[in-house]
Amino acid sequence: MFRILVADDEPSILGLLKTVLELSSFQAETVTSAQQATALLLEGCFHVVLTDMKMETPTAGYDVIRTARQLQPRPAIAILTAYPISPAEWKPSGADALFVKGSDLINLPEKLKLLLKQCAQREAAAEPVLPRSVNQ
Repeated sequence: MFRILVADDEPSILGLLKTVLELSSFQAETVTSAQQATALLLEGCFHVVLTDMKMETPTAGYDVIRTARQLQPRPAIAILTAYPISPAEWKPSGADALFVKGSDLINLPEKLKLLLKQCAQREAAAEPVLPRSVNQ
């Protein structure tokens, strides 16, 4: 079972996403702020992080993405937004995908499974990162 963290400041969206994801065999944890998401990311291991961009601040989702990118193993990271933005705007953040709220929600679990597969292939193709010595 894949563990997914969903961060969005709209409780109704969180409830709907949690239901849809759990019906598709995801274990969904939900939070309403970037601060809560960051804390959970540092405490546990998630396969996927799905974050809204506009929560406490208009760019709060980028804080979640920055934290997730630093984790090992790195989770798949997807932006969930009501305001579509161009890939040129979101790709530099390090997110792997962008999904628009309300569009094709029923297919979100399949899209997330495909994203997980793509991220696993990317990780397998990447060269292993060896830990640096304390003396370096």
